[in-house]
Amino acid sequence: MSAPTLDIENLKLGFKGYTGYTEVLHGISLSVNPGERVALVGESGSGKSVTARIVLGLLQELRAARIEGRVRFEGQDLDSLNRRERHALRGKAMSMIFQDPTSSLNPVFRIGDQFHDVLRRADPRITRDAALGRAASILAEVSVRDAVRVLNAFPFQLSGGLNQRVMIAMALANEPALLIADEPGTALDVTVQAQTLHLMRKLVEDHHTAVLFISHNLGVVREFADQIYVIYKGRIVEQGPTEAVFDGPRHPYTRALMAAVPRLTGGGIPDIDENSPDFGAPLETHEREGRQ
Repeated sequence: MSAPTLDIENLKLGFKGYTGYTEVLHGISLSVNPGERVALVGESGSGKSVTARIVLGLLQELRAARIEGRVRFEGQDLDSLNRRERHALRGKAMSMIFQDPTSSLNPVFRIGDQFHDVLRRADPRITRDAALGRAASILAEVSVRDAVRVLNAFPFQLSGGLNQRVMIAMALANEPALLIADEPGTALDVTVQAQTLHLMRKLVEDHHTAVLFISHNLGVVREFADQIYVIYKGRIVEQGPTEAVFDGPRHPYTRALMAAVPRLTGGGIPDIDENSPDFGAPLETHEREGRQ
């Protein structure tokens, strides 16, 4: 059996403050196999995005951050790589759709130049004209009708929704082995969200891409993901196949998340005792089925 595309083992993260280190991730473990769509689900501030940024190596050089545990990509321990080797992976073998595209895109370069830089990671000899042609084709797949105008624009000249589509197109451009999608539909209408999910599914089917899908939208997660990890206050509190978790959520936080989904019939959100000593602990988890 081949190694998981992404394997996170006992990941801990702390930030240095005036009174010492404050731990925000408490032993996160998860894996994503080739061709698998895994969702990391939780409320804002639960630790989803910082987990993704550690995978990409974006927090390792912060003096205030202390990271423990193991992150492996296709069997290789990422801690064994130097800065240049990590940088070479980003945008080619692994890519990420960031939640805030306007701040993630470089404001002083045109969109076309940024596409050219991304595509050169996979093909250093690609010409600018060829890169722009490829970029226009990908942008059309995420419903950007005036690709020429967009490629000639700076990020601040585009709406949040257009920047989001640009970010999605860039992440998909080199057909990475691992795609991390951090709330990819935040600034998009439901039609474009559906097209984005379709593109990610196609990437999985055609290239056996592994997808780590970060979201708090349980409706989208149920439609898209094969496996679910529920994160609460920096801990994985429940995990399992999507249908098993939805059909029989065991942890009170998982049940609360599902009860918070708007329904036409109304209903309330169950009370959660956040001070309960065992609430944040992964006491009840589904066995991961279908893995060998």
